Amino acid sequence: MADDDRDSDELASVFVARLPQELREASASSPQLEHQLLELVRRARLQAPDVDNDARAFVAHLAERVAFDRRGAPVLDALHAGALWIAFGCACGRADAMVAFETRYAHEITSALTRSFEYGIASDAEQRLRDKLFLVGDGEVPRLASYSGRGDLRAWLRAAAVRMAIDLMRMRKMIPVDPADLGDAHAAQDPLLAALKQRYRDEFRVAFAGAAAELTDRERTLLRYRFLDGLSIDEIGRLCRAHRATVARWIAGIRETLFEGTRTRLMTQLAIDDSDVDSVLRLIDSELEVSIDTLLRAR
Repeated sequence: MADDDRDSDELASVFVARLPQELREASASSPQLEHQLLELVRRARLQAPDVDNDARAFVAHLAERVAFDRRGAPVLDALHAGALWIAFGCACGRADAMVAFETRYAHEITSALTRSFEYGIASDAEQRLRDKLFLVGDGEVPRLASYSGRGDLRAWLRAAAVRMAIDLMRMRKMIPVDPADLGDAHAAQDPLLAALKQRYRDEFRVAFAGAAAELTDRERTLLRYRFLDGLSIDEIGRLCRAHRATVARWIAGIRETLFEGTRTRLMTQLAIDDSDVDSVLRLIDSELEVSIDTLLRAR
């Protein structure tokens, strides 16, 4: 803890320096920022003591993925610190983090896929997802680097696994990828999904509306640029004076926020337990893009 105390000012400085320009003032002026960052690192190390990340690199990573409240201040207290610490270590290629991941989280991928998909799809989806989670290709970063800590990493991995399997099914069965056609295409290919849509349609809309209501004006603007105005990542970057990779992380983070918020609300509304969660994830994945488009056009 003594090292953390000496680094407190530096942690805050590193964090603020990595924020978008328009968000730096609100964060830099917060008297609680240093304490919040120290507490986050303390919780992370307590929850994942077998992973030895660098605290300054960790908060720099966090600054590019954190959510902000309506006043422009970063939301730090509710983050899943230990899971975020492990995911960051994996994205950096740390062996201790990968061991921790395999011990705590890897089974979630296998479980989600084997419960909901036939063996061939499940096996291929798991391998492809693992490649994306850990491996770095040309111009790519490990998928785990996009985990923001806002939701449970177990649920995040189950969702990623289900999405990967659905993408494989879409490619192999030539399912259209136009958002306007996704709902009917998925239902035609998947009787279970069709039944879920029919049964939970109204509940999904309520859950999505609740998640969307918590978006900030800035997040809505970014979604509108990307999905309604059809701007590219580079074009948004020029408007926001940010690197294209940063913009891509912002968009992915907002989508994750909507997905996780909808999942949490839907499971609460329906009193769904873990045995049914993967079916719910399939429902949300199939409806999310259409719902984002509808939300933006309605506004």
